[in-house]
Amino acid sequence: MKPSAHLQQMQLAGIQPGMRLAKDVYDPYGQILMRAGTVLNERQIRALRTWGIAKVAIAPAVPSPGSDLDQHPQRIAAICHLLDEQFSLSNHDHPAIQALYNLCLNRALERL
Repeated sequence: MKPSAHLQQMQLAGIQPGMRLAKDVYDPYGQILMRAGTVLNERQIRALRTWGIAKVAIAPAVPSPGSDLDQHPQRIAAICHLLDEQFSLSNHDHPAIQALYNLCLNRALERL
């Protein structure tokens, strides 16, 4: 199976917090806006809208064995909201901040 077959191009209107970018997102001038692997939060989704991005490639959700994340959408949203508050004063465009945010999100999701 081709790697591109795993990617799901989604309209921005269908993007939800907690989804992970499968490919880098660029502006029309070739400047990178967000890196692949970024787990999106509300603020980043709003930024994509502001930048005029219509579609992004979303990585398929891969729940850990023995857990079904679909059973906990409210808890996942609460985790994203909490992290958004904790990172509210951070530069979300900085790669180190994105990596730290994603690490925190992944660890929180492992505890579900």
